[in-house]
Formats: sequence, C-alpha cells, structure tokens
Amino acid sequence: MRLLVLPPKDLAGLHHERDPSVGCIACHGGHGTRMRMAVRTVAALDTLKFLAGAYREPTHMKLPLRDAECRPCHTPIVRRPGTAGGEAPTLATEAETEGRAGTSYHAIREHDTVRVACVRCHGAHTTDSDAASRFISKTVVVPVCQECHKDM
Repeated sequence: MRLLVLPPKDLAGLHHERDPSVGCIACHGGHGTRMRMAVRTVAALDTLKFLAGAYREPTHMKLPLRDAECRPCHTPIVRRPGTAGGEAPTLATEAETEGRAGTSYHAIREHDTVRVACVRCHGAHTTDSDAASRFISKTVVVPVCQECHKDM
C-alpha cells in the first residue's frame, strides 16, 4: 500500500507514482548495450569514489538521457527517426487531434520534421512546473520554441 500525501514534484516522481516499478534505473539505466555499459562504468567509478570518501553529488548527468531512453515507454507519442510513416502513430498523425492542437507540440503536424530531443522540453527533474502542465517548464521550453518561432 502506498500513501501519497503530496503530489509529485517532478516528472520522474509522476512516472513512479503512476507505476511504482519505474525507478531511477528505468530511465538512467541506458537503452542499448553500449549505453548500459557506459552507465555501469560511471556507476562503478562513482561507487569507488564513494568508498574512498571522495564522492560528490553531481550537478549534471555525465551521460545525458537520449530519446532512446524515452521510446521504450512512449512510442505512441514519438515517431522513430527515419520512418516517414512510422510504425507507432504520433498525436500529429491521428485524425481526431488534427486542427485541435492548441499548444500541444506533438499534435501539430508541421512539427513531424523537427528534430528536438524529448528532454529538451520534458525535464524529468525540473521543479518549476506541475503535473497539470506536464512538468514542462516555460523557462526551458520558450527558448526552444523561439529557435524557430522568432516572434514568440
């Protein structure tokens, strides 16, 4: 039994709240053999530093998350690069959402060709947002949008 008094403070917390089996390693474990080996190498070095009393909590990730870490769970939203039709439908290709995009990036068909990494907008540990806004921080997202939309 889980007792949740407060709502999750970030996207990572929301993922865990919705599925308790989703822990840190679900995203930070690396997708693919090379990335998993890199993650384990960093973890081993951090363990040695900890045992030697020289470990310091990092301020950033040594191995940044890639779209490959998001896709195993989020394929209905993300079209795989290089697949024009894509095996998995995106919101932008679903007829019922066409024309009703509002400010939803994924529901705007013109964005299909734009290459923006998931984590550029969906920061797992940003705390200046909430679940209602899908933990998308305006201070992070607006500059990303302004790369193409100069008039924002």
